[in-house]
Amino acid sequence: MLVRGRVLRHFVELIKEAEERTIKDIKAERVQTEPQITDRFLARVEDIFKERGHTDGVALEVTTLRDKGLGASEKEFGADFCGVLNVDLPNFQLSKGFLSQAKMEGKGIDLQTGFPTLVTFPTGSRDLHAQVGKMLAVTPDSFVIIYSDDGFVVVPASSVEGLKERDTVYGKPVDLFFQEFLMCFIGDPDLKASDDLTLDSLRTRTRSRQAIMFQISKTETIQKSEKPSK
Repeated sequence: MLVRGRVLRHFVELIKEAEERTIKDIKAERVQTEPQITDRFLARVEDIFKERGHTDGVALEVTTLRDKGLGASEKEFGADFCGVLNVDLPNFQLSKGFLSQAKMEGKGIDLQTGFPTLVTFPTGSRDLHAQVGKMLAVTPDSFVIIYSDDGFVVVPASSVEGLKERDTVYGKPVDLFFQEFLMCFIGDPDLKASDDLTLDSLRTRTRSRQAIMFQISKTETIQKSEKPSK
């Protein structure tokens, strides 16, 4: 077994709390655009894992890196962020990742929460199709995350690319998406990193605006890596 059930539940709870805090920021209009929401969500994840990441003898730590070209346009990036899971446990070692593009509910994108979660996409969205095409050219483990006041929902990029007219596809709540990421149902082993330098290299290779890495190890063995020089 990769991690104990208690660790898995704790991991998902922290992701859920980061989502809830970010939704409060959206409702308070502290963040409004897709890049702002992504920045805030990843920052919330990093802060919460720093606050309460250690549990049951396992260290759950998060590192986020951002593109240094703050003036770069969205079209210059293939993904809003790449996510990496780096596991170093006595019984299991693995590094893998995914790519994600963020969109807000509205502008033709509609959510129906509940089970199953449904997401309706508009037709003729050239920018979105171009963005998912860039991600899928790198990895099939590419996704679109929809930001909503009702909760964040993740949709496979392949489903979005396959739409030829306005239609509805299945989505997954963001905490359950990260649960499956931790359980290894999601993730490309070609998208791997083990420290800040390799994470920044991966961010550059995948043309991602940001990168987030979850490191899981025994509490007594995890080590801090140095930030890449600016």
